[in-house]
Amino acid sequence: MEMKRVIAVLDLPPRRASQNVRESYEAAAKRWGAEVLWIDDHLQPVHPFWQKIFVCDHVHQKFGLAHVLQLDNDMLIRSDCPSPFDLLTPKQFGMVAERQSANNRIDNGGWQQRAQEIWAKRCSVRPAPTWLHPNGGLYLYGSEMYGPMFARIIRNLIPTWGASDQATDESLIVNQLYNDHPGYIQFLPSDFNVSMVYSAAWAINPVMQSYVYHFVGRSKTHIDDCRWQRRDPPELPFPGNAETQELIQRWGNDRPAEYDIGPIFTPQLAANLLAVYPDLIVTGQWSDEPHQLDRRMLSHTETGSSHLVLTRFLLQLGINARRFRLRVKEDANATAQLAGT
Repeated sequence: MEMKRVIAVLDLPPRRASQNVRESYEAAAKRWGAEVLWIDDHLQPVHPFWQKIFVCDHVHQKFGLAHVLQLDNDMLIRSDCPSPFDLLTPKQFGMVAERQSANNRIDNGGWQQRAQEIWAKRCSVRPAPTWLHPNGGLYLYGSEMYGPMFARIIRNLIPTWGASDQATDESLIVNQLYNDHPGYIQFLPSDFNVSMVYSAAWAINPVMQSYVYHFVGRSKTHIDDCRWQRRDPPELPFPGNAETQELIQRWGNDRPAEYDIGPIFTPQLAANLLAVYPDLIVTGQWSDEPHQLDRRMLSHTETGSSHLVLTRFLLQLGINARRFRLRVKEDANATAQLAGT
């Protein structure tokens, strides 16, 4: 018998899911052969961070054994998003990495390390490595495999006085996973949980540039303006870029696996292509030599600030920058070499 697929959403007052969120979840569930469980009553008289730990058992009581996609209620799922249920087995625990922004620390220190160490001490377990820290908007797991793990976490509720600091559910879950099932932790691509608090330029653009947006904190104000339904032809995050329109018409249903945009300056063309084609690799050329530069870059050569253009270009691409390949040309006689990002 095939295991039931359940999208479980803790949807408590006063911040219930908006209609835009509900419609995107229901549409995704229909495509993926899943059922959405809106949990609109408190599971326990505890902080919502702790209530997230009780979701697995609640789903099990409702449906029996299930493959559970546990989502926060402030996310949008684009209408072409592939099913995460198909990417992992119920024995694997799927999540998305918290570190998504080069503007923040990306080493193995910072608040994530502190949070995991504090909760590890409170719960008498080993702290997970810092890089394992998840974005808590999405967890994917089988209720049979991980029900006992969540039960072990719950035993710490009273001894810790229900503390709700230090990234509570994220730290509790990743520490217990690291202690109980380290070989079953699987990271989904960032496309499945893009934090809008780290992607301000994406948050204010109504055209989604990846599969799943998570409107954390102050970015929540943009959630109802964001359009999760893809159109045909697809909308562009930068609709004024004529070159993108020409390429889409030229390629039709026969697009290349890789496309070279030439010398880089503004991110519009690359951003459009990466948003429209989720599997496309885009390459571009970078050089500090004046004769190799886009003419608009010449003033930056004079002021020694050309690096700002490159930095801004990559930051504007957000998580899609991992599908951009940079070719660097050192001088007039050199051959452009692939540098990657």
